[in-house]
Amino acid sequence: MIIQLSDINIRYRIDGIEKRGKGPETEDYFLSLDQAGERTTITFHAKKPLTLVTSSFEVPYNYYQEDLIFVNGYQSWTDTKEYMLSEYIHDVKKVPAFLRNIFHFENYGDAWFMDYQKDNFHSFTYSYRKKKDGSCDLIGSLNEENAFLIIHYKKLEEIMSIRSDCGLKKVDGTFCLYDFVVYQGTCREVLQKYFANYGTCSAPKLRGYTSWYLHYQNINEEKIQTALDGIDSDHFELFQIDDGYETFVGDWMDIDPHKFPAGLKKIVEKIHAKGLKAGIWLAPFVCETKSRIFQDHPDWLYKENGKELFAGSNWSGFVVLDIRLPEVQEYIRRCLIYFMDLGFDFFKLDFLYAAALIHDGTYTRAEIMRAGMKGLREILKDKLILGCGVPLSSAFNLVDYCRIGPDVSLVFDDVFYMRKMHRERISTKVTIQNTIFRAHMDGSVFRCDPDVFLLRDDNIKLSKEQRKALCILNHLCGSLYLTSDNVGAYDAEKYEILKEAQKLTDAEITDISRKGNLITITYILDENEKKLTYNKEKGVLV
Repeated sequence: MIIQLSDINIRYRIDGIEKRGKGPETEDYFLSLDQAGERTTITFHAKKPLTLVTSSFEVPYNYYQEDLIFVNGYQSWTDTKEYMLSEYIHDVKKVPAFLRNIFHFENYGDAWFMDYQKDNFHSFTYSYRKKKDGSCDLIGSLNEENAFLIIHYKKLEEIMSIRSDCGLKKVDGTFCLYDFVVYQGTCREVLQKYFANYGTCSAPKLRGYTSWYLHYQNINEEKIQTALDGIDSDHFELFQIDDGYETFVGDWMDIDPHKFPAGLKKIVEKIHAKGLKAGIWLAPFVCETKSRIFQDHPDWLYKENGKELFAGSNWSGFVVLDIRLPEVQEYIRRCLIYFMDLGFDFFKLDFLYAAALIHDGTYTRAEIMRAGMKGLREILKDKLILGCGVPLSSAFNLVDYCRIGPDVSLVFDDVFYMRKMHRERISTKVTIQNTIFRAHMDGSVFRCDPDVFLLRDDNIKLSKEQRKALCILNHLCGSLYLTSDNVGAYDAEKYEILKEAQKLTDAEITDISRKGNLITITYILDENEKKLTYNKEKGVLV
């Protein structure tokens, strides 16, 4: 891909006046280009203080009917897959406005700042086009600490538009607008080459139990103890307590005295006594409206036009904490240290995308998101971190594990009306799809968390074959194998499925191909090449 500085379009503001520039230099700025082989870097040099609004350029791009376009969603839960040209990305703005306003659907993903077009695809950080012969063109960003790269495929215009998500960045000096690579080869070759720029992840593969998908928030000391009693270290290395132990989301050190009258310290000790790592769930960048933090510290809340900003509608509705404030940073630090002092080894940190909702005209979304993630890592040091609900590139090399799909649903594609809602909705159908198409990240920038497998028969509406597919694919494509089942109560048939799945943790995926609703995964196990085919609409192996 040959880039000319004359192709670069810039919108910016000086003294409140919006201006447009194109090309290498204007009276207010100039651009410098470093293009060496497969890598291109474009740096913005401001001649006077200004605020960037947008930056983009376009290149001709021929599309063919057999092409598959990989579209990486904005955050962990956003649907991600290889798209056929006839398909389109769901636009939450089609949901009636009153529902969007009540449930804040747009703020879960990118809909609040992206303009969706039916005939366009847009992908974050990296993307590839797979041709009929299996060859791939990949474009991938190396600039995610500064600005997210957004790749637009304009199918009808036969154009690829490349955008730096730089607004509203104040610049008084230099700023890296673009730093990306373009690779060609087989799909496996270009993906391995791209992620090699980020190194490898040394975190161990882990098997574990989480309380969420059996009890959800309805946990207490007795239920946790019962679950722990059913765990043995032959099947698990981790026992994770999920949401529900705290009085309200945001009040992390207020352990619910009715649910856990003795607190959590003794539970951690019992977990350790069984030879397991102890895990805890928090959402450090948000608080719900019923929380003490929300009531007592309105100055800690990020506000727009004098009103707190909702990150979503979970719980009583939850809002964004202003992580730029030293007081908020100190509170998050105290909360995390509190759980470290209790002895927790593993931290599932959720709803992290909330940090990127802060846009005050100083930082880009990428900058504030990355700063928030670095802050968490600095506090937790060598503790194991599972990032969840996070723009993936912001978590690169800062978390040990990262969720790569939405929450599993006890119904294959959730209830019917939710299928029309936001791209981050709960769905087993979508999460298996994400698990497959993001599997190439595993072991490079982090270990992939495909969410739970569930084989139990009670309190679930997934068919037996769907449950089997979920278990098999999680073990083949991920590295964190969690369940909310009592594995000790499995019958011989379920044990056999789990045993079959666990063998796949040593497999190496060499190819993933899609034809309509069928996805075929080629992998090597025990030096033998094998294939597995999954029907993504039915949710079963074929």
